[in-house]
Amino acid sequence: MIIKILILIILFFAAVEDIKKMEVGHIYPASISALSFVNFFLKPYISLKFYLFNSILVFAVLFLFWLLGGIGGGDVKILTALSLYAGFKIWSILLFSSVVFLLYSLILCRFKAKLPFMPAVVAGALVSLFAGF
Repeated sequence: MIIKILILIILFFAAVEDIKKMEVGHIYPASISALSFVNFFLKPYISLKFYLFNSILVFAVLFLFWLLGGIGGGDVKILTALSLYAGFKIWSILLFSSVVFLLYSLILCRFKAKLPFMPAVVAGALVSLFAGF
């Protein structure tokens, strides 16, 4: 539970930086990855192979979105690192994050302007990790 809270705090600070600068520092995905590996040692029943394979799949999908200009590089790094912790839940985090992002894009009426995605990731992670989706 404490690792989950620490990851959410890291995501919050990454979102603040993304809002201010439209970029995210390397420390955030590195910290999330480190906490994820601590989680593997604390819970030896978790399949490291599955989580690594899932993270590679998440990276591949998000890298395609980055190539198309739909997502930033920092978002790709953080979501890939988050998939090491969340496992298969990363897909629901991505779904909820995308819905939140679409909603605040509609509210701000800025479809062609660049908007930070990390605040939506924080909301998606909160819903997914704490509501059990």
